[in-house]
Amino acid sequence: MRNFLTLAFAMAAVIAPMHATAQSDAVNEYLRRLPYQETFNYMMSQTGGDPAKLNAWAAGAEPVIFKAGEDMVVRMNNDTFYKQAYADLSQGPVVLTSENADPDRFSSFQLMDDRNVNFRNIIRPEGSYMLYYSERPEAAEGELIEAPSKLVPVVVRIEVKDPHDPEDVAKAEAVHRGIGISGPEISSIEPLDLLSEFDEQTVETAEAQMDEVMKTVPFRDMVAGPGDVPDKVSYLLLAASAKHAWGGPVPSHSAYEAFFSDENGDPLVGANGPYTIKTAEPPVDAFWSVTVYDTSTGRFFDNPDDRYHINNTMADKNGDGTVTFQFKTKCTEADINCLYVPEGAFDISARYYLPGEAIQTGEWTMPKPRTIK
Repeated sequence: MRNFLTLAFAMAAVIAPMHATAQSDAVNEYLRRLPYQETFNYMMSQTGGDPAKLNAWAAGAEPVIFKAGEDMVVRMNNDTFYKQAYADLSQGPVVLTSENADPDRFSSFQLMDDRNVNFRNIIRPEGSYMLYYSERPEAAEGELIEAPSKLVPVVVRIEVKDPHDPEDVAKAEAVHRGIGISGPEISSIEPLDLLSEFDEQTVETAEAQMDEVMKTVPFRDMVAGPGDVPDKVSYLLLAASAKHAWGGPVPSHSAYEAFFSDENGDPLVGANGPYTIKTAEPPVDAFWSVTVYDTSTGRFFDNPDDRYHINNTMADKNGDGTVTFQFKTKCTEADINCLYVPEGAFDISARYYLPGEAIQTGEWTMPKPRTIK
């Protein structure tokens, strides 16, 4: 009996690490695949699975400042006009054009591959840009850009300095109207299912890891550029950004800070507030903004003011040039720089467009929220 038990314990000692290793390998593979699936899912959601909407504007064909209930992706901007397309290069090149560039207004083409890796960001685009995969076109139209994948999500952002200023909105709309896309007609979309084979434990473990990363890792460390994966940006970090903030650009284009907790490390919960942030002007070359989201959905929180962000143009500054924000479940007319938050969990995103080096390196950060006593 002693020999049998000794053998049993020995086998268990071997099998347990093997099982743990197999489970870890499965989690890693799930994380590696997730960005591809998330990108495909966003494409299917925004095109409705209609191949005719590839190589065309799937969203933002008309200039709209998105509101609660209209935001198509998690933690969307509310300070820019958007245009979004999915370029399918399987049948040939796709051309992007920009005819009404405004030197005094931030605009950009953000180009990603099929796993949410940024491979090119074009600031204040002007003229034509021809995207192609693998085989270089003989007849080029504008600047040639080789894509690393056949599917290229394209996100266009155009700064709106003040959505309540008709003159400013009209200027932003002119830039929006001048941006176009053209390419081959696509007849079908092949289905993609990369994740359904994984068991529940694997999925739960991977999801928990991604959720924790989003709360503890600066967003600038989660966004990948060419050649960054997996050495600089791990599969876990890339997966977390794809799940929680798909479409985020690299820090040289724009940088983000996400706040899920206050200065004491406690979760931001509207009922436990109000909260405030007092900050110096962020060092940027374009503009900055602060936006609130309902953490339960990752979307804008519907509120009586229909106000989801405050940017550098709209913010009322203190006498010393700093800005004080308030985050309340009920804002009043007397409140300055106040944003509505839900009774439950909420989070705050600070966005910096064309950030200075101090922001890109993390030397400069916005103070964390604190409760108002």
